[in-house]
Formats: sequence, structure tokens, C-alpha cells
Amino acid sequence: MRWIRSALVSGFIALVLSAPAMAQVQNDRNTALRNAVVSLGRCTGTLITPRVILTAAHCIPAALREEPPDDRAQDRCLALPNQHSLAQSPHEDPFEWTAFEARAAPMARFGADSKARRISMRADAYSLPRCADMALLRLAHDVPEAVARPIPVLVLAPHRQVPPPWRDMTLRHAGWGTPKGVSLKGSVRQTGPVRGFSKTRCNLVALPPVRPNGERILTGDSGSPLLAKIDGPNGPEEHVIAVLFASGIPDRAACGAQNLRVPRRHGTYTPTWRKRVPMTDSTDLGLWISHHAPSAVRIWPELTRLTELSE
Repeated sequence: MRWIRSALVSGFIALVLSAPAMAQVQNDRNTALRNAVVSLGRCTGTLITPRVILTAAHCIPAALREEPPDDRAQDRCLALPNQHSLAQSPHEDPFEWTAFEARAAPMARFGADSKARRISMRADAYSLPRCADMALLRLAHDVPEAVARPIPVLVLAPHRQVPPPWRDMTLRHAGWGTPKGVSLKGSVRQTGPVRGFSKTRCNLVALPPVRPNGERILTGDSGSPLLAKIDGPNGPEEHVIAVLFASGIPDRAACGAQNLRVPRRHGTYTPTWRKRVPMTDSTDLGLWISHHAPSAVRIWPELTRLTELSE
């Protein structure tokens, strides 16, 4: 009988864990800190320094990118087919900025409501890592702190392999998702609590808040941050811990199976602390972000800047 009781308890716990949360979105506040989550047209990004935005690679159309060389080397991202295809097989050097043509550069729009934007600013360059649907945009000028205050990014220290306990953190969604049939000119940034759910070797799986139409992920949410409130030297502070790239469980061969059975409606995120994936050409995302935006980076669990560790 003991094993039957144990099985029933385990089954009940699994059922509770697999039940989708029904947290609702609400319109976001128009403050300098909240305005760090910016509109990129059909995507969302996060200002992580006064001049750098973190988003998804598929938010940079192929037409705006540098032409690939005819003799480019064959990469080894095929074990990550979902992120590889979304990122459109990056050939650019991850640790260099690649310039946009001035007339074709994407625009970042700051503010909580597209009808009452604070400012708009063009990007002049981008950077893409290998085998990950993640990107950095460099703006032509610094964003005034009165308009938007950057949000720091959580990465792992180089000597640490254990990820932070993200399911125990207070998590939040913020994005510019727009329902079908609604013009981008009428879009409003929305936010709400996120339930951390499961993970694989490469990705986090979470339940963003429910939209009025019953969906959790809308067009325009791609590239949006998974925000976690973490205690730092100056008290609790939100950090970007991952970037949304899809709804679905991708790349099982390289990333392994998720820990828990995932509900139908969820978001799949790439952690900002993801190390290189074995047997691929993937970039260490923490090192990549640290290279381009060292002032944005915080280390787990010390939560100090990389530059301070080397002093």
C-alpha cells in the first residue's frame, strides 16, 4: 500500500506542476525603468546599456544583414536546428559589430504606448552569436536615462557551470505582442507574472501571462526578456535572465528533454548564461554579452560586474 500511496502523491504533485497558471497581463507603466523594454516593430528588445539592446536574432531581417561570403565555412549548428534556422545561419563574427546600411537600419521606439512614444532611435550595428536566436543592436547614440534606464543581464561566472535557481525567482514578462488584426500603431507594452516551469540543457520553458484572446505569446513578443528579481548589493533588482524565441520544445537531440511535461501554451527562452553546447559551434552567450556590454553584466551568484572580478 505504501507504494500506491507514494505513486498517488507523486501523480498529484506532477498534475499540480503541469497545470498552466492563469496570470493575466496588464498594460505596463510608463517609467524610465519599464521603458527599457522597447518596441522593435514586430519584435521586442531590452536596453541593457545606454546604447545596446538585447533581442532575438530573427528580429533582424536577412535583407538588413551583411551578405554571406561565397566561401563561408560549414558550421556545426545543425544539432540546434530550431535556433539555427531562426537565426538564419549567422556568418558574422560574434565578437565584432557589423554595421547596418544607414537607410536600412532598424528603429527602436521607447515608451509604453506606441501612440505616445518618448523617442525613437536607429541602430547602427548588430552582433549575432553562433547557434542561438539572440542578437545585440548598437544604437547610434546613448538613450537619455530620463527616457529609459538599462536593465542588467545575469550570466554565469566563467568557472561556474551550475545555473541559478531560476524557478525560485520572481519572474515577469514584458513585451509588445499585438493580437492579429491590430495595427502596430495601436500597440501597448504589456506585462505580467511568469511561472518558471521546466528546462533543457539549452533552454528555459516558462508560462507567460495569458492575453485576453487566451494566448500567452503574440506576434511582437519575440526577443522579449524573461525578467527576474534578484537581491543585489543595492537591494532587489530586476535582471534579464533569458530571451524569448519561440513557443515549442526545440532541438531535443542537442538540448535533451525537459524536466517536466510542458503545457500546450508556454514560451521557450534562451538563457543569457548558456555555455557552449557540446558538439556544436555555439557561442558562450555570457562571454558574448560581456564582450559587447561589460557594464550590463552581473555574475551569479556574486552579482558583481565582470570587470570588478579582474581588478
